[in-house]
Amino acid sequence: MKHRIVLIFILLAIAPFLPAEKNRGSQFAFIAIPAMEIPLGETADYFTLGGSLGLLGEYTFASRLPLFVQAGLGYNLQPIRAEQAVSLLSGVAGAGLNLELAPRLAIRGQVSGGYYYGFIHGSEASGGGGNPFLSAGLDLSFLLSPSINLGLGAGYKNYLGLYQGIGVSLGTSWFLRGVPERRARLERALPAKPQLLQGPRSPEPGQGIGVGKIEFTQIFPVFHKYYDDHPIGTMAIRNQDKEPVTNLVVTLWIKQYMDSPKECFRSESLAGGESRSVDLFALFTDEVLEITEATKVASEITLEYRLGEAHYRDVKTETVRLYDRNALTWEDDRRVAAFVTAKDPMILTFSKIVAGLLRDSGSAAINANLRTAIGLHEALSLYGVRYVVDPKTPYAERSADHRQIDFLQFPRQTLEYMAGDCDDLSILYGALLESVGIETAFITVPGHIYLAFCLDLEPEQARKEFSDPGELIVAQGKVWLPVEVTEREGGFLKAWQIGAREWRENAARDQARLYPTHQAWETYEPVGLPGANTEVSLPSPQRIQSQYTQELTRFVDREVSPQAARLREQIGARSGDLKLQNNLGVLYARFGLLDKAEVEFRKVLKQKDYVPTLLNMGNIYFLKSDFRAALGYYERASRLEPANSVALLSLAKLNHELENYTLASENFDRLKLADPKLAERFSYLGARGESEARAEEADAGKGVMVWAQD
Repeated sequence: MKHRIVLIFILLAIAPFLPAEKNRGSQFAFIAIPAMEIPLGETADYFTLGGSLGLLGEYTFASRLPLFVQAGLGYNLQPIRAEQAVSLLSGVAGAGLNLELAPRLAIRGQVSGGYYYGFIHGSEASGGGGNPFLSAGLDLSFLLSPSINLGLGAGYKNYLGLYQGIGVSLGTSWFLRGVPERRARLERALPAKPQLLQGPRSPEPGQGIGVGKIEFTQIFPVFHKYYDDHPIGTMAIRNQDKEPVTNLVVTLWIKQYMDSPKECFRSESLAGGESRSVDLFALFTDEVLEITEATKVASEITLEYRLGEAHYRDVKTETVRLYDRNALTWEDDRRVAAFVTAKDPMILTFSKIVAGLLRDSGSAAINANLRTAIGLHEALSLYGVRYVVDPKTPYAERSADHRQIDFLQFPRQTLEYMAGDCDDLSILYGALLESVGIETAFITVPGHIYLAFCLDLEPEQARKEFSDPGELIVAQGKVWLPVEVTEREGGFLKAWQIGAREWRENAARDQARLYPTHQAWETYEPVGLPGANTEVSLPSPQRIQSQYTQELTRFVDREVSPQAARLREQIGARSGDLKLQNNLGVLYARFGLLDKAEVEFRKVLKQKDYVPTLLNMGNIYFLKSDFRAALGYYERASRLEPANSVALLSLAKLNHELENYTLASENFDRLKLADPKLAERFSYLGARGESEARAEEADAGKGVMVWAQD
């Protein structure tokens, strides 16, 4: 027991050096301690197990150290082996230390002393006596409720001159003071409750990021894809604090027309006093294309950042004006490409019907793109589409002032209205051509816009095939044919002549510009007009076929007659010139006059096996699908000139048509060595079979003939 007393004194001694806690409130409690008493040492020879009860008042001081004092009364009943017992009444006072192990559990150590008075039961002797006593003990205290503790302990007691022993106790304490603090201990012992994350707070005026001028550009629904990576406005910001702002994120949201906020700016740090200009972006939904009248909407610009350990969020609301879906300004002429909706169902219906109707009409020797363009142009005229100057927004005025709003029609709208101005008709014609795979470009001259389409010819080849190359445009390595779309009465040829003249006149003054649609689409993607009207009441197939054939015949006559006259004059002057005779046959052949071409070629072959003419005769029979006769002419030419590139191409094409893919590939491999540029134009011939080649490319290549001229 001496060791326990020593331990209690050690606890009391080190208490001032324990980690400091915040000051505790004072507490007061009544304590009842029943115990079983076990005698020790010599007293065990006289006494047996006994019992005791202590009634104490305990006061815990309000300090950072859990010190307490206690005082009260005690009673012991200690039986003697000779069927007698000793009663001990005592007054006790002491002090101790209460160390919290957990919110509900503490260990207590105390020492006490006092004076006892004892007397014996069951003896004829009367009277009794008293003496001092000492005690020391340790116990575990369990916090049962804010008012009650349970304690389990053991202690040493020495009633000087009479008895010493160990007491094992199970007591309870009833607290009259310090209940709130004990309740807090109980709450700490409860399982942790999930806490709501503290959200960002709004900055005080003059704190964090200050927002300056916010400006928005004119916003047009037709460019809603463009605004994803091109700004619709700017905002000035400044760090108003001396310390840096970190993790800065700026977002913009227009709820009605955006699925979610668009991140516009992100910065890891913005130094104290630093200013920045922030571009504002928006990823709009297709719903903006439902806007038919200019409207104002609210936008939310949100700034989130950290300043020190604090998280801030600032929201600015600004009014934004959205124009209608047909509006634009002409600050960049390429913008018109966004209206070229080649995949619109109504446009596809119109173009596919016309292209299918004219697929086998006219000579396959004539450029396929040219034939399709003539057919679509004439079908539009028969459909009744008219040129009407818009009195409110004429292109001539709007294009001169880039700030003015213009109204452009989508192709479907022009078909529905059956009228439009120069930009509307150019957009419609361009969409129809693009929908069947013909590349287009917009031409702008002062006060006017119109269209051109690609002939898919090499510049040198175009110069040979057309009587007046000046009516074509060679730009960016391609050959373009200009069409004045506003000319609705004189047919395709007149529209072509006017378009070519406008280009020449303005190009001479460096005032003509050509913008390929595909290149413009890279910046201004086409959009789909809401709705899916596919009803098209085209004129009768007979009317379309008749007008197309008439215009194609006029084209052939215009091209062939003057050139044939010049060649015949030269042939008359130089009789027997095989080259001139062959060239006359080629002229007829290029424009589909195969019977006339064959007559001229036979005149040459009567004189000599002239290689260019042998190849051209093979082409005549190839176009007539007499492949056996064609093969005979190609082989005769190849024997004379085995490395002739046109001969190699002709044999590759013929064998591919006959499904002799191995021979076709062998000839094509030789062609790639002899003339790589020519081989590139017919790359489908390198495939081993139709299943490996693109069917459309092979079909298109079949009708493309290379006519041989020396």
